[in-house]
Amino acid sequence: DSQLQGGMRHLVAVLAAVGLSEALSPATRRCWLQSAGCLAGHVMVEPAHGLVKGSAPPPRSSSARPEGRRCRDIDECEALGQQREQAAFQEVQEPFQTTADGVRYRDLEAGAGEGGVARGDVVTFKYRVMRLGKRSSDNLSGEASPVFSLGYGEDDDAPSDVVVAKVGSGELIEALESAIVGMRPNGRRRLFVVPEKGWKKINSACTADSNGALNTGLASAGGLDVLGQAVVPLAQVVDNDACIDEIKQPQPRNFGARRRLARRFDEGLLLEVELCDRKPA
Repeated sequence: DSQLQGGMRHLVAVLAAVGLSEALSPATRRCWLQSAGCLAGHVMVEPAHGLVKGSAPPPRSSSARPEGRRCRDIDECEALGQQREQAAFQEVQEPFQTTADGVRYRDLEAGAGEGGVARGDVVTFKYRVMRLGKRSSDNLSGEASPVFSLGYGEDDDAPSDVVVAKVGSGELIEALESAIVGMRPNGRRRLFVVPEKGWKKINSACTADSNGALNTGLASAGGLDVLGQAVVPLAQVVDNDACIDEIKQPQPRNFGARRRLARRFDEGLLLEVELCDRKPA
């Protein structure tokens, strides 16, 4: 207490030296000399400036806010976000064409030269096989992850690698046999390949019977057993590898690409073909 009172007297002396002692009432000076609590009620102490460590906040964006009405609740915000997303990804698509066999395609580049590919011609081409994307409204746009390719250096291949085949000889998958007709050198064409016109075999090799997994009898057909209880039909196991055509072009050339095709051969795929050369029959 004696040290505190000594400090108060020193403070009053300092205030008197600077000319502020007269502005204080006797009661206030007496209070300062008697208690520190009273001092805290009268003396304004400036706050300390601490050093705060950490990352600085990002600068404010200088761009103006988007015009238009802003959302007021979560439903309105979701609707507004969907509209902006559709506008950002909206694409003007060229009309597609369909071959006589029902294969849908679109020319990305028309190519050059007189006359197009005809049956019996020997063609040289490179290709990409891709999955359909989420925004594929016509089965020809919005490609997603690649399955396998050749001639672009993307799948353990060289940019000079090509496929050489004769159109109409059964060397190509059915969709490509149909859609490559009419293409010109340096042209690019994208076609939609359904499994039945692609790499999926449509014969006895894809049945459960040929894979030793046929379930016969009452359990296989369903119905009721001798006690009158329902019997659930048993599933038939099919070996996917037996259903993949591994001869007709285009074909994957490494293990990883073959595994990717084995997982996707029974779904619609995109095939983008770039014609490098053609030799008429």
